[in-house]
Amino acid sequence: MNSKEAAVLCRYVRAACPQQKFDEYTADAWYDILAPYNFDDARQAAARIAHRQPFVAPSEIAAEISKIRSERTHDFVYEPPTGDRDPNYLERYRQQLAATGDGARPPVIAKELPKRPVAELLGAVGRQVPAADVSTVRRPGPLGVECPACRAAIGRPCRMAGGRERAPHEAREHAVHGREHDPAAEEQRRKNASRHLTEETNA
Repeated sequence: MNSKEAAVLCRYVRAACPQQKFDEYTADAWYDILAPYNFDDARQAAARIAHRQPFVAPSEIAAEISKIRSERTHDFVYEPPTGDRDPNYLERYRQQLAATGDGARPPVIAKELPKRPVAELLGAVGRQVPAADVSTVRRPGPLGVECPACRAAIGRPCRMAGGRERAPHEAREHAVHGREHDPAAEEQRRKNASRHLTEETNA
């Protein structure tokens, strides 16, 4: 607000509050207090105050302006630019928030998710998932394929003969990478590992 706008604001308040006294120095004093504020916001604030009381003080106008700006930004939603990244997020956020508070930018209302009938949402409760749907599930690593050794299904861990879970079989590791599995070589490695463990235990 500049000095001329402060003088206009004083005349406006004087017209709204005829009992309030003003002199040639009032506009200068109000300008010193209200210079940081927008003239339109100050006039709106003065009108609100004058509607409920016969006198208007510049400090009350400043407080009312804060309320007005808070009302405008109550539902403020940041509107990001197109793309996945926003390197100037903080600066852009402050600009949008200030513009919304000034009334120069309408607030962006968060979009609501489309509502679906309750009957439609509950219709799938308890429904068994078809086998065709399960077969399309893929997971990274060995669990993404069926185990050739123990026949563990996709997404399920491998199991030992007694039913306990175990690390993926070597055959499954080979299958997920598209390599051919050699059962004889795996059996030999298992025997070598067992013999090595026995030797360390007896040492």
